Amino acid sequence: MRNNTRVVKIGNKLMGGNNPILIQTMANIKTSRVEDVLRLDRDLKMLENDLLRLSVLDEEDALAFKELSSRTDTPLIADIHFNYKYAILAMENGAKKIRINPGNIGGEENLRKVIKVAKKYHVPIRIGVNSGSLGQQADNKHDFIESYLKPLDDSIKVFESEGFYDLVLSLKSSDPNICYEAYKEADRRYNYPLHLGVTETGGGYVGALRTAVALVPLLKEGIGNTIRISLTEDPRHEVIACKQLLKAMGLRKNVPILISCPTCGRTQVDLIGVYNKVAKYLENVDKDIKVAVMGCPVNGPGEAKDADIGLAGAKDAFMIFKKGKPVKVLPEKEAMIYLFNEIDKF
Repeated sequence: MRNNTRVVKIGNKLMGGNNPILIQTMANIKTSRVEDVLRLDRDLKMLENDLLRLSVLDEEDALAFKELSSRTDTPLIADIHFNYKYAILAMENGAKKIRINPGNIGGEENLRKVIKVAKKYHVPIRIGVNSGSLGQQADNKHDFIESYLKPLDDSIKVFESEGFYDLVLSLKSSDPNICYEAYKEADRRYNYPLHLGVTETGGGYVGALRTAVALVPLLKEGIGNTIRISLTEDPRHEVIACKQLLKAMGLRKNVPILISCPTCGRTQVDLIGVYNKVAKYLENVDKDIKVAVMGCPVNGPGEAKDADIGLAGAKDAFMIFKKGKPVKVLPEKEAMIYLFNEIDKF
């Protein structure tokens, strides 16, 4: 893992350098609905989310940061488009970071006003460039990387001329291959932390896979300091996907691993239903434990012998095994109770 970027402080979190990669998501609730946002934040914290981004559509949203920031220690990020005054208001009311797009903040004069307030309150700023804001610059396929980097270059010069260096950069596209190339060049060119993500990916496994196409090679090369897997899903699903990606790459500990076999004609139990129940139970488990849910004894203790504990389907029952050794056979309901108790004790 490279550690050549600057370090920025976002509330109680450090981003960049050799600090852990941070997980973040974005609320799908209007920010002024304070109680609903806090309820979501509590769920996300249980899933080990690090940063939460909130839309600022109006003055009411910007002012809501005051109460929100007083009731949670999660660093809250104000997502700003079009009206620079909302960025200032959000920072004055406790936003720990803001995200702006240089293509729609309203010109350099307004940007300098935002920088002045950010310096006063020590609030980092993410400059977020995406393909939708590039306009005609994105039409030249031979120069698409520069079309992403030019708005960053121009914005960074303004920030640095004001003596402001608490920056995070992002360059998002719905094309994961463009994202990969753009982030590679940004890593070569800048020493600021990078927010990795692919935009407009869709939902479920489709969105997660499209994101992984870009993020996996970047993370393997030590590029990236915070990630979001943007899905047309509940934000909780985004955090779970981020955790599993980082765990699979050895970049985050204390995340359970759940393995399972595909169903086949040997399966005589509701394997999919049991898998979903176990996956749901593990969402809030903060342990390095490997759990297996297998369809039959053929694929049970043998193929999943490295699992700390597992279930293997039998006829209307499940064999329970630990490190490949059978323990007992129980009906589904009793087997699930036994499994969850063993996970709790692990």
